[in-house]
Amino acid sequence: MEENKEQTNQENQQEEVIDKDALIEQLKKENEELKAKLQKTDEAAKRLSALYQLIQKDFEDYKVRTIKEKEQIKEEAIEKFAKAFLEVVDNFEKALESFKHTNDINSILQGIQMTHYQVINLLKNFGIEKIEDNQEFNPMIHEAIETVKSKEYKPNQIVKVLQHGYTFKGKVIRPAKVIVSVEEEEIT
Repeated sequence: MEENKEQTNQENQQEEVIDKDALIEQLKKENEELKAKLQKTDEAAKRLSALYQLIQKDFEDYKVRTIKEKEQIKEEAIEKFAKAFLEVVDNFEKALESFKHTNDINSILQGIQMTHYQVINLLKNFGIEKIEDNQEFNPMIHEAIETVKSKEYKPNQIVKVLQHGYTFKGKVIRPAKVIVSVEEEEIT
């Protein structure tokens, strides 16, 4: 019986060794698989990191390029306006020179009117337009400098424009400075 026990113990020990060996082999195999997965993940992380750095560099280059382009567009717009405005300056200079040689007020007035017309057209060509004067007071486009009691004007009607206002593509860049009529009892 004792031999049987010993033989059974030996068989159990052999099974444990076999199981341990199988377990060790299985763990080694799993360890190799995990190492391979880790290596693939590490490689993917490196690729993603390199891609991120490339994208970040491209974005920084894009920002610098856009700033330069905006600056260039701004400079080109100013240059375009300056070239057109210089024609007006030339005409003013011609008018000033001609005023030295004439006493004819009508020709002087006509020269000033033509130059004024040229300035207004230049502004229009660049999207700048004068605010119309013949309307009721509107605080969005007018600045009331003074109010006057008046029976000949309706309340809230513009009596006089002191300084013309202008819009740029529909946006007020300078409100018109005006005198506005009010009913006599409104002023206290």
